[in-house]
Amino acid sequence: MSNTVKVQRLNKVLHIEKDFLESYLNDGFDQIGEEGKIIKRATGGRNVTVSEHNAALDRIEELEAELKELKAPKKSAAK
Repeated sequence: MSNTVKVQRLNKVLHIEKDFLESYLNDGFDQIGEEGKIIKRATGGRNVTVSEHNAALDRIEELEAELKELKAPKKSAAK
């Protein structure tokens, strides 16, 4: 079994030793599998603009409202 893992940041893909994985995650790299799917997300080293952050917060609010609506008891139309 190999002692290397695959990490990606933007368009850069690297094969690194497992011992250095935490350091790369802190530097903004995601650990990916052979198919390119993310296994572990970066834990640091990334900047998000205020507009991106606000858009994410707005989307979270929308989804929470939708979830609340879906969880609400259904009112029957026939009485």
